[in-house]
Amino acid sequence: MIPDAPAPAAGKRKERSASVASAESSLAAEVSSSEKDEADPSPPPPSAATQADDAGSSRLFQPHRSLGLLTASSPSKSNKAHSPSARLFRAHKGKFHLGQHAQSSEETFVAVPLGERFQILTVSKLVPVLVSRALPPSAEHHRSANKGGSGGGDTSGVTSSGQYGGGDEEEMHRAISDSSLQITVATHGPKSLGRAVSATLYARTRPLVCLDAFPFLEGKSRKTRDKWGIVDVIQLGKKRVAMKGEKEGRLENALLLALVCARADNSGEDEGKQKGGEEGVQVVGRDSDDESESSEAEEGAHSSSDSESSNGAGDSSSSSSDESTEDEDATPADDCYGRILLVQAGRTSMEIIKTVDLHGIGANFVPYVGLHPATYVNKILLGGRPSRAAEKGEGEPKGQGGTSMLLVNVRSRKMIHSFRCLANTGSEKTQSAGESEEQCPTITTLAQSPAVDTVAVGTSDGAVHLVNTLHDVRLFTLHHKSNLKRKKGVHAQNAVTSLSFRTDGNATRQGVAPLAVGTDDGTISVWDLTPVEDEHTGITRRTLLTQMEGAHHGGISAIEYLPGEPLLLSTGVSSNSIVLHVFDAPDHSGRVLRQRKGHTSPPTLLRYLHPGLAGGGVLANASDGTDASSCQILSCGGPGDLSLRLFSTARSNLDKEYSQGPGLEKKARKLGMLGPEGRAELLLPEIVGLATSEARSRDWGDLVTIHRNHAMAYVWSTKRGAQSGPVLRQPQWNVSAMKERPPRTAHATSLAISACGNFALVGTVGGVVYKYNLQSGLPRGSFPKDATSLTDEEERRRKKGMKVAGDVGRTMRLLEKHASKGGTMSSDVDKEALDRRNFAEAEAKRQAMVDRAAHSDAVVGIAIDSLNKTVVTAGADAKLVLWNFVTHMPHKKSPIKLPSPARKMAHVRDSDLAAIAMHDFGVAVFDCSSLAIVRYFGGGSCKGASAMSHTGPISDLHFGPDGRKLFTSSLDGTVRVWDVPTGLCVDWMSFSSPPTSLALSPTGEFLATSHAGRLGISLWCDKTFFRMVLLDGTTKEPARMNEPCPVAECEQEGASDAKSHAIQSIVAQKDDAAFGDTNGDADNDGTPPQAKEEGLITLSGLPPAHWKNLFHLELVKERNKPTEAPQKPPQAPFFLQWRRGLESGTDGMAADPAKEGAGNEPAKKDSDGWDAVWSDDDADEKDEGDNEDAGEEGATAEGKGKQSTQNKRRKVVHHRSKLAESLQTCSDAKGTAPAGEAFSDVTSYLSTMGPSSIDVEISSLCYGIHDLEVGLPLLHLASMWLLEACESHQSFEAVNAYLHRFLHVHGNVVTRLDQALQDETSEEEARDGEHQKEIQEFIATIAQLREKQKEASNRLQGKMQHSICLLRHLSRMV
Repeated sequence: MIPDAPAPAAGKRKERSASVASAESSLAAEVSSSEKDEADPSPPPPSAATQADDAGSSRLFQPHRSLGLLTASSPSKSNKAHSPSARLFRAHKGKFHLGQHAQSSEETFVAVPLGERFQILTVSKLVPVLVSRALPPSAEHHRSANKGGSGGGDTSGVTSSGQYGGGDEEEMHRAISDSSLQITVATHGPKSLGRAVSATLYARTRPLVCLDAFPFLEGKSRKTRDKWGIVDVIQLGKKRVAMKGEKEGRLENALLLALVCARADNSGEDEGKQKGGEEGVQVVGRDSDDESESSEAEEGAHSSSDSESSNGAGDSSSSSSDESTEDEDATPADDCYGRILLVQAGRTSMEIIKTVDLHGIGANFVPYVGLHPATYVNKILLGGRPSRAAEKGEGEPKGQGGTSMLLVNVRSRKMIHSFRCLANTGSEKTQSAGESEEQCPTITTLAQSPAVDTVAVGTSDGAVHLVNTLHDVRLFTLHHKSNLKRKKGVHAQNAVTSLSFRTDGNATRQGVAPLAVGTDDGTISVWDLTPVEDEHTGITRRTLLTQMEGAHHGGISAIEYLPGEPLLLSTGVSSNSIVLHVFDAPDHSGRVLRQRKGHTSPPTLLRYLHPGLAGGGVLANASDGTDASSCQILSCGGPGDLSLRLFSTARSNLDKEYSQGPGLEKKARKLGMLGPEGRAELLLPEIVGLATSEARSRDWGDLVTIHRNHAMAYVWSTKRGAQSGPVLRQPQWNVSAMKERPPRTAHATSLAISACGNFALVGTVGGVVYKYNLQSGLPRGSFPKDATSLTDEEERRRKKGMKVAGDVGRTMRLLEKHASKGGTMSSDVDKEALDRRNFAEAEAKRQAMVDRAAHSDAVVGIAIDSLNKTVVTAGADAKLVLWNFVTHMPHKKSPIKLPSPARKMAHVRDSDLAAIAMHDFGVAVFDCSSLAIVRYFGGGSCKGASAMSHTGPISDLHFGPDGRKLFTSSLDGTVRVWDVPTGLCVDWMSFSSPPTSLALSPTGEFLATSHAGRLGISLWCDKTFFRMVLLDGTTKEPARMNEPCPVAECEQEGASDAKSHAIQSIVAQKDDAAFGDTNGDADNDGTPPQAKEEGLITLSGLPPAHWKNLFHLELVKERNKPTEAPQKPPQAPFFLQWRRGLESGTDGMAADPAKEGAGNEPAKKDSDGWDAVWSDDDADEKDEGDNEDAGEEGATAEGKGKQSTQNKRRKVVHHRSKLAESLQTCSDAKGTAPAGEAFSDVTSYLSTMGPSSIDVEISSLCYGIHDLEVGLPLLHLASMWLLEACESHQSFEAVNAYLHRFLHVHGNVVTRLDQALQDETSEEEARDGEHQKEIQEFIATIAQLREKQKEASNRLQGKMQHSICLLRHLSRMV
């Protein structure tokens, strides 16, 4: 742990922190006032990039959430990833952070970086409970580092063609959260830069402070800027620090972190340029130099373990070193390749309190990873590799060789020890082209063992060393070989990426000491560190308990055992998955307990499962989309990912992968195919098309897929989630890969399923469409009819003349035989010749029509009408052909020539419209009923195509549920929404990455898109479902859309959970309001609409249930009233205990008054304790303590009883309700408020409440005629408010509902005021003259209110009557 350190005195640091100080001072008040709520603080963000987090909406759609994105996965690593410079900044990128101090997995949380955000998941269910906002941008000199050169970031903005070029996005590398999840520190940098250069403090989900880790790089050359980055983050613990703002003087727990920074050693230009005479890190000594006991006593007060005897290294003096504080703005020396930044992060502020440069004996050392050893106070263990200069023996002080591990005291800035036990431990390495030789292996990971002074060290050559840090001794080494082989047949380097020790009691009872090792090839090896001596050789060895090959695609990113449990959490470099393994088998093998996986390559095809009427659903639940299928998306992986996955838009734990056959892993191991790559060889090729039908989903398969460069189609069962149906193929096609495969012209390109769910049509490259039966998988002809060749069995039957049941020709021949009379007549011979000639002519015409209609190129789209009468096919030969579904003959008007070759086709069965995307970037809408093209959207055939057309190939298109809207996505980075009746482009969305596919939900509420280079699925919600959107004209420019982020999913298992979920939603809405809405949409500003002209009325825009239920509130209460009290079950099982509610009168609750009075004290104490938890003011606690003391003194003396009672009462002015308080406040400020807006806050307040709450607020103004002394002024203020609201004509329907409820509740009091005045005596009249005046003023206000209401009602009725008469007159004219 790190003790309190003096604040840095450098002038540059003060200047650099000035920009953050202003933000912190303004945030302190809001954060301190909201600390009593366990919700996100709501200070304004420090940057404009964070403000744009809620922006990015178009006219119709706004970001909703993303699916299938679990970790910050990166592309598959190349050979360059094995080089030291490449591994430096990628070794710890995207690693998760497991929360400590948890009692069980139910209370353990894990923070996972996710692009521009981080998410926190519960380990028990792997469900996200918190998702942060986007990162603020790094400093300008970092973001401009890669601009203008190759590989630089794209220029942001929308081009003239409507294509968004993207910008330099931020990418999070690590996220460290405290145990309470209140604050999180994230390291990040520009995505194009590839390394972390900044640290940002998050208060729950909102970024507060962003620190630049390398301010000295400003103004430096690009070559210098590209070398420095943050390679690791070490959590040191917590310490008590003083708070700022309103709570100045109070203490809080601050998170202490050490940022390990390194400079890449990727060139030899700087070798031998070390400057002499610079002050470096002092060399104190080796293990024999210990710190003084007095210094350790001070430091141990802030540490979790005060074990001076176990601390094997220290420094003798630190006070003198603290005075010479280094500045992080200072440029490190040329021989300095590492720097440590000590960061102190509180709830409202974060600052760098100390900087440690690796000089002197630490020079020419490149740090890769860091560790805070247990019981080592203020010590950090650094692992890495020596620089190239040190490997060559240049620039190393005192002639010492290069080192790979250092022990540094971060308080005194002294290098304690350089470990020599790891020197010359590298094994012989084989090299490939382009790789540089490493004389010393790189330390890639460190792990603290349960034993003190012992750490596990993982290296880049696949070795794991157990090292005693107290005596600098290597205990033993474990070696790992890679299962992946290179082209030359030599084993590749298998770097160790992560280590973790198992600490649960089961392992101890079984006599094993497991160590989990994750390597570069995706294998997790579990070793037993218990020494076992060989009986023959006498050599002590360690046992390999189990090995999980191919646990993650692309290599292991991080593994960690849960404290005290046999559970191992693991993530991959590019697997986009989080897996929880459990080790409960007798042979110590592991199995997957829980996992969440996504695509490992960007998905290329999206479709909703059973898309309702738009896709031909026939069941009742499919017609309205209310079943679960409306929340399920089928997604097909791109190249390298051959999976078919199902994602749920409601619950992420329902996501799953469809099985392609049982026991694939077992078959792969049997055939020697190791890892995910071996399993992929047994999978089907990449899916290029799919179709679903819900009609017969209970009987047989309801999902059919076609695959790239593959002729056969496969039937799946969505109910079983597996490929279990027949293979759709022609009989002459060979299934075995060992035989001749079908020709290339038979490769499938398009697919469709009939509405009845019995048939599937598959289009091919050669232009033929094959028809199959889904139940049996047998072929049922083709389009055109004669394209299907006879099978061997049919050919054998034809040659032998065998009779086939159902042969129409055989039946005709029998009829002709029985109809003939006598022998053959001359007329019969002439008739037969004529028939043959007519048949030949008809056959020639038929063949000519078929040849004219048949496709000469690939069939790219197929559609079947709802009655199975017509089949529509679109081809790459610019033909649109209509076929008869039964006879397989083309329509007489076929083919219909398209302006350009087709690419894709979408069909809606309700309106029988087909949309064809063409090569000229346009879309043609074909009406299958009138056999004509009725609309052109873009392309060369559309007028004004330059303003409305896509500028790139159309990747996908889809109709809306009602068929009135058409959605098209293009590789120009845009999605357009076309209104089919008017032919206008009503929405135009631009994305940073081109969309590759889109799908619309059965209800039309959500639009799902997949994008190039993104593993997740973006979900957008339609604004028209929850607000009114005016589509007036076409959009002139595209709307830049922000990428949606994952959402936190809270489990609602009870009322309390539902309440907490509602509170979180409310807090999130408040945060959004405080954060600022940058959409530019006037409908989102939260203010009521204003009348365009004076005298017009406006509506409130509130839900109808808000004000309609006020008229029938008594009826609603009567219906909701319980019919009888809850009764105890007559025969309840013994394990179901019965107890009444807290408010019911039970025997146990009915105690004598004395005991009841005594029993109220604990309840009061509990309430006070609960208030104390939420209290945020120390003065209240002090006053409460004083009150308790005063109460004790008052109990001893009777004369002081009244005084103690008065002391216990808080002198706070309170009102009956919030409405009464608001009325009084508005009345007091009436003189300063604008005319007609004095009581506007009252209307706004009631608009946020429900009908029952409004009734309670209005009823609490006055409790009856006996309450006129207090209630009459409130009734008068309420009448003045209603009078002003009626005169303003604002929120007309809501104000009238409030007025109705006011008169319904207090009408009896208003009518009895005259009787109350007559009953008063003359003395009371003389004494209460002012009271009588208040009654008269109230009656006058009520009279004015009546006149205004009557006037408004008459005016509205007149307008309505005028409109009705006008409509009646117009209807008679038609």
